[in-house]
Amino acid sequence: MKPPPKSSLKFICMIAVTAAACALVWRAETGSSGRPPGLSSHSAALTVERVQALSVLTTLKVDVADAVVTELRGHAGGTKAALIVRGDFTVGVDLSAARLSAVDDKARTAVLTLPPPRVQSVRLDHERTRLLGIWSSGLWAITPGGGDGDVAALNAAYRDAQRFVAAAANDPELLARARRQAEQVLTAFFAATGGTVEIRWSG
Repeated sequence: MKPPPKSSLKFICMIAVTAAACALVWRAETGSSGRPPGLSSHSAALTVERVQALSVLTTLKVDVADAVVTELRGHAGGTKAALIVRGDFTVGVDLSAARLSAVDDKARTAVLTLPPPRVQSVRLDHERTRLLGIWSSGLWAITPGGGDGDVAALNAAYRDAQRFVAAAANDPELLARARRQAEQVLTAFFAATGGTVEIRWSG
């Protein structure tokens, strides 16, 4: 049985969580009554504490799937292990570091400066990750005790799989999308209280 080729098609499924984030922001801001306690929708002050209280805004959750082949080589042979990798990661903005400036209470406008989106979590899904096979070549295929090489190759493959998911999380396009999602959510957040903010990024 021949091992699969090293190159494979990467599939990344992006799930934008803007709607859920908007709902969380709205509930955190208004409570169950639908508006801030004791305030009309047009009288709530534009303050950074209202944003910082939300702590972290998760704007993207991404599922990652691919085939990863890891190879160990020695003088007399080698071993390959192939995995179908499944994992996911989330990207969000640390709202505790948000800053509000140029506040105009009369016009109800302000500038909101945010830190850049960061990867919040990276997870290799061990339940859905599957071993396709292990192949030995050269003397490794016939040497007694060669199972040690199989175990080493499998452990290395799982390490590579974790690194693969982490590397996918650093895709600049995904980070740019996370920025756009955060801008949409926070613009809606302030609009719900009758305010308008200009979003700026510190990095």
